[in-house]
Amino acid sequence: MQNTPSPVSTRSFADDAKSVGFTSLPDVLERDFPLHLVRGLLPQVGTTCLFGAPGTGKSFIALDMVLSVAAGLDVLGRKSLQGATVYLTTEGRTGLKARAIAWSLARALDISNLPIALAEEPMNLRDPQVVATLIDRVRRLEINSGVPCRFICVDTLSQCLFGDENRQEDMAEFTGAMTRIANTLGAQVCVVHHSGKDKTKGARGSSVINGNFDTLLALDEGDCEGQLVLRTGKQKNDAKSSVCIMLEKVECGVDGDNEPVYSLVVSDDSGALVEGHNDNQPSRPSLTEYGKKTLEVLREAGPDGLELGEWRRRARVAGVGSGRDAAANEWTDKLVARGFVEVRPDGKHVAR
Repeated sequence: MQNTPSPVSTRSFADDAKSVGFTSLPDVLERDFPLHLVRGLLPQVGTTCLFGAPGTGKSFIALDMVLSVAAGLDVLGRKSLQGATVYLTTEGRTGLKARAIAWSLARALDISNLPIALAEEPMNLRDPQVVATLIDRVRRLEINSGVPCRFICVDTLSQCLFGDENRQEDMAEFTGAMTRIANTLGAQVCVVHHSGKDKTKGARGSSVINGNFDTLLALDEGDCEGQLVLRTGKQKNDAKSSVCIMLEKVECGVDGDNEPVYSLVVSDDSGALVEGHNDNQPSRPSLTEYGKKTLEVLREAGPDGLELGEWRRRARVAGVGSGRDAAANEWTDKLVARGFVEVRPDGKHVAR
């Protein structure tokens, strides 16, 4: 018969655990549940790698997140936690002004006083001293402004690695630094990167990237012009999903030759879940609010249908894109391309 050892301590086991340097289970159970920076997409604290092929639109997505968090707006139709943002924009600096103005015009929002700090020179984020300096600068910014930093975006990894992305040791140092920044500041750190030649293998470079980031966001082209699909390839505490993103062309000023300057911006009707999307199937997103309104206008016309110009006019009247021509025009084209609408030989459009 096995003897049960007599207790030698009058304290609880939890106290005994803490007395020798362990964390007790009761302490864990008393913690608050973690918040999200972007509900269902990005946790409040952690590291994310946003990657895609060159020219896919990664920096437009990153800037939309930076500006939306600073302004307290939804990100891709999902609630965000407002706070200061730090944007390490080391690529595409010449186009940053146009992108920011386009976003401001599309959202009808003055962005000049948003809590956003920019760093436009590459920095070696594998260097512990550089990382310590960055953390100190952000902390001083928080103290001086009284605004907590919620989001730090590194655009791009290659400009802040100062090493070989295929070398496991270099990438382990880099990802470790991102975790250090996130945990020390209590913020979300998002790193923009490129996908490899084989997109099914994830981000370009060492497999450490796929293993060490808390969240992986893969950006792919959709099945019609201007459409992107953002896929959560890895989520620690949220279900995987794929969402539709639409990029909208906005005129944002004129250059020195008095020629118009355009930029792309994430459309405010982005964020619909993609139905049945996987790595081997073309994406077919569910309709957003604007898409549903545009299709409903055509359905109300009945079997006689509408000519394209009249359909677009009625869609604007119904509130598609807050009356903007571009949104109504885009959605009429999308609905035709995706097979929701039949175009008859006489030019009339009829809902299927």
